[in-house]
Amino acid sequence: MASVLVAGAIGISYAGFTRAPGLHAPPWVAYVLALIFLVTAARVFEMTSAHAGTGDWFALVFFGAGAVVEWWIAFGADPRWCSSSLGFLSGCRVPFGIAGFISSALALYCSWQFLRRGSGA
Repeated sequence: MASVLVAGAIGISYAGFTRAPGLHAPPWVAYVLALIFLVTAARVFEMTSAHAGTGDWFALVFFGAGAVVEWWIAFGADPRWCSSSLGFLSGCRVPFGIAGFISSALALYCSWQFLRRGSGA
């Protein structure tokens, strides 16, 4: 599973680096998504080791990076690229704004847990 995640990170990074025509986002968004894939792979490796921690470091990076992408979709993305069939939540701004808020709150909570424990292990 970790190798598939690393391969996905490489593919997403390549799309950002080459500015693939199908990528309707700035390259940095692809790099942030690749980071999410890489830390997920690292967490998978950590969980299979004899010294798996609580995963606070993973949750902090995962939710923090996710929030960055979600806020970009809500406020920076071209609304013509995204549509939704969620009735009053049509489009991307409202649902991704809500997701960005939730992910930001979770990232803050995870950072508090990480700092409170000291090592994050």
